[in-house]
Amino acid sequence: MSEDEERVKLRRVEPAIQKFIKVVIPTDLERLRKHQINIEKYQRCRLWDRLHAEHIHAGRTVQQLRSNIQQMEKLCLKVHTDDRGVLKRMMDPVKEAASGAIAEFLQLHLQSAEELKNQFNDDGTSLQSPLTRSMTIGEHSGY
Repeated sequence: MSEDEERVKLRRVEPAIQKFIKVVIPTDLERLRKHQINIEKYQRCRLWDRLHAEHIHAGRTVQQLRSNIQQMEKLCLKVHTDDRGVLKRMMDPVKEAASGAIAEFLQLHLQSAEELKNQFNDDGTSLQSPLTRSMTIGEHSGY
């Protein structure tokens, strides 16, 4: 049995792909957007404990978003090569939006960590920024 015979037509997996495109990924992106709003608010109000907790939650959302995109890509690998062009046109905007949101969050995370580090230095303390503990989420940021 050849590799192409094991693949399925796009119409067989399209409902699952549409669920990723129209429900799962947008839900993750909206959750990440809300985390970013909270991060900015807590940063302005200098609520460092809440800021740190929000960074942790946002990092988990980024991980979930990455995982969902990987699952979507695995599903797409099961599609016949004839349907790949249509599938690519369906998925590319969603993947670009997710990559952009992740990059934006990582930039906000770095800025927030820098501000917190400066705050601790201004206070005369030598404590390490608690945000640096969650910096591992930014190890690889692209898709």
